[in-house]
Amino acid sequence: MAASKTARGKVGRPPLERAGEVEERILDAAKTVFLAHGFEGASVDEIAQTARAGKPTIYARFPSKAALFAAVIGRHAGRNTQYENLAPQGRTFRARLISLGQTLIERSCVDETIGLMRTAIAENPRFPELTLEIQDSARKRATANVAHAISELARAEGLAGKAAFAADRIEETARIFLDIVVFAMLIRILLGEDMRTLKKEAQAHVEKRVDFFLAATT
Repeated sequence: MAASKTARGKVGRPPLERAGEVEERILDAAKTVFLAHGFEGASVDEIAQTARAGKPTIYARFPSKAALFAAVIGRHAGRNTQYENLAPQGRTFRARLISLGQTLIERSCVDETIGLMRTAIAENPRFPELTLEIQDSARKRATANVAHAISELARAEGLAGKAAFAADRIEETARIFLDIVVFAMLIRILLGEDMRTLKKEAQAHVEKRVDFFLAATT
């Protein structure tokens, strides 16, 4: 009877060390260590200790510290450009674009994202192809998702298919929106301006650039 209960207790219980969970734990630990020490100062020993995993377990999934670094940056970039669930608020096209811009800035301008971006930029001379590939992939994903959001807003405004909102131009339009609204703020933060001060300026920053964007596209 006891054996039967034990067997039943094990049925349906997920394994303690699922492969996916182990990999996520390693990546979480690596992110923490890279943020604290940079690429050069980070050690696989510390990552293993933080992840509660052996070095052979890490190397079985990531053949080098560089591969682990690439996976950390790539995972974060992928998560940080998932804009599919954006729901801009406002009564007018302008108000909804301002809401969109503010949301994108709020999602991008957080300490963890800025820290990883600075680390990736610092390592660009060491791994130029790697960092450029990640940046290109993240930019394409962000552009495609923002293009979809702007296209939906333009459709509600009766602008779908017209001028800058035409199907063959909408991605370039989204890229321009990201450049003047979001990346302009990111560059200032990456160059060392105080993030708290910039966040206070975000509303006026977005409004001014959305007005410029609308003047150029409508």
